[in-house]
Amino acid sequence: MKNIVFIIGSIFILLGCSVKTQTDIDPYITLYQNEKQESSIDFLGVNDQRKSTIASTILNQKEIISEYPLNINVKDWYTQSLNREFENTNLLAKRSPSNMSVLVNIKSIDAQYKKYSLDTKNMQVKIQIEIVIKKGTVTKTSKIVTNQSVYKPIILDADGFKTILNESMRDSVSKIVAVVIENIKSE
Repeated sequence: MKNIVFIIGSIFILLGCSVKTQTDIDPYITLYQNEKQESSIDFLGVNDQRKSTIASTILNQKEIISEYPLNINVKDWYTQSLNREFENTNLLAKRSPSNMSVLVNIKSIDAQYKKYSLDTKNMQVKIQIEIVIKKGTVTKTSKIVTNQSVYKPIILDADGFKTILNESMRDSVSKIVAVVIENIKSE
């Protein structure tokens, strides 16, 4: 009987002490915050141009303690998210090509946590995105930077980055859609 209790207790301890090695990003939820549009675009897709797949870093002063990738394919996540938002705003060209095309380049996704920092904002996220909009023969490039910071008393693994990275990535999708709508209205 003591052996069974010991085995069950050991299993609970091992399961409770597991370490997350990837930051979880939730599936995108459509925000329905943009009004329907009369014009349409050809969405050419998303390019993941990040130099590294590492998105989350825990630092001790300036020394790296731990680095974590995301649990998703960033290109697929942004492509699906933008397709949903563009469909909800009637922006996607259905049958005939549009006179405006949009390409999105993900330049960087970087979250950092400064361990043992007394700074009131010891966790920071920066997402950099480039939007290439082509209208006829004119090409316009817009850059979006999403910055967020928050205080976290302690982070043990990749799971500590989940909330702020999810918020920042959703915000960046909203900003991309807003830039595209602004360019349509300026035609």
